[in-house]
Amino acid sequence: MIKKLLGLHALFALIFTASVAHAQQAAPTEPAADVPQSAADIDADLKAKFVDAYGDIMSIQMRYAEQLQAVTDENQASTLQQQAQAEMQEAVTDNDISIQQYNQIIQLAAADEELMAELETAIAEEMES
Repeated sequence: MIKKLLGLHALFALIFTASVAHAQQAAPTEPAADVPQSAADIDADLKAKFVDAYGDIMSIQMRYAEQLQAVTDENQASTLQQQAQAEMQEAVTDNDISIQQYNQIIQLAAADEELMAELETAIAEEMES
């Protein structure tokens, strides 16, 4: 179940990436120093921040999914999606993790089964508490 959830959030990562890339088109292509390049670069504090942000994003996503199901107007749906994206971005940064760090962790977890398992366990524990 958690893998499914992480998979869904890969889509949100793409949304974050697109919006950040658009805002930083003139930025250099080198990764920021604080963005992990491997699973070994993700310390316990960063994992905890990711898990907290992930939980917040899940709540936002579920709330907006319910609202979007009731919408028939495309403009209203687009507005809701933009609001959801903004709230999800804010949820990430409110947890003291950058959008780039969040996205990179998702990408690293998709390629590293051990990291995925660690995150799944942490997310499951967070959901239980």
